[in-house]
Amino acid sequence: MGIVFAAPAVEPDRPAGREARFMSWTGVNGEVFILTADDSNPAMQRGVQGLHMPEMQVFESSTPLVHGSELSGYAIRSRRVFWPLLFQAGSSDQWRSEHASFFDSFHPVNPGVWTVGEGDDARTLPVVGVFDGNYSFDVDPFVMGYAIIGLELSAHRPLWRGQPIRQTFLGAESGVDFIPDEPGDVYYLSSDSSFALANIDNPGNEPAYLTWTVNGPLSSIQLGVDGAIIDVALPVPEGSSLTIDTDPAAQFATLDGQDVTAELGFQLFGPVPASGTSPLVIQAEGTGSVVAELTPLYWRAY
Repeated sequence: MGIVFAAPAVEPDRPAGREARFMSWTGVNGEVFILTADDSNPAMQRGVQGLHMPEMQVFESSTPLVHGSELSGYAIRSRRVFWPLLFQAGSSDQWRSEHASFFDSFHPVNPGVWTVGEGDDARTLPVVGVFDGNYSFDVDPFVMGYAIIGLELSAHRPLWRGQPIRQTFLGAESGVDFIPDEPGDVYYLSSDSSFALANIDNPGNEPAYLTWTVNGPLSSIQLGVDGAIIDVALPVPEGSSLTIDTDPAAQFATLDGQDVTAELGFQLFGPVPASGTSPLVIQAEGTGSVVAELTPLYWRAY
């Protein structure tokens, strides 16, 4: 971790009507630090890295028969992150407690969460601290009351995560009317809420994997996207819930909280393509429901 002590730079006046982009840090211990408020401590300064495009490794091949090269794909490397942070304190006790609280929220292996933006506009990035052991105090911050500290971090999962997108689709037994005959009867939604017309949006820059939640009673279940179909041999009784996470980093299935990954057997899991709306395959017998959820993945923080 490279660290520099210096007097705080003089910031130009903020244009009228402009506000700093909201940023916060949620440490591995759950403590939250707002980094961009007027009274933030620490406060984010100029020179932030990690907000824009990630480093992309492009794969290419060439042949003597054709001039130039053929681009065949790409991979996104771990993302380097840099935070220039201003720490200020009115007393030695305040410096000790607030500085310690912030740095105690980091871990070299377990990530915390960097959040940029608020509400539906917020995106998050899991990061860990990068500490090389070469830090030295050039001045005594207990005396000076401030320090600008450059903190290096790394995002081993380099894509920014948007707010989850969730769609619920309702099933109906063959012969069940969609419009109830009597008050109090179950109302089965049609249109985009039916199994037959199921679809989901992925506004992200990269394909994203679904988490399926099947709420019984449903049986003879098939779920899929973009040609990859999951055959679920397990019936889901009324009152029960089956969750299938298709992300390659996880890939598990639980029924009422119990691991049933092995019972699900070998399956072909496919992601939802980026930047558009994709049809989903949902086939099942029964009056339960199916929830499809994905987290869009972005190259940038905004």
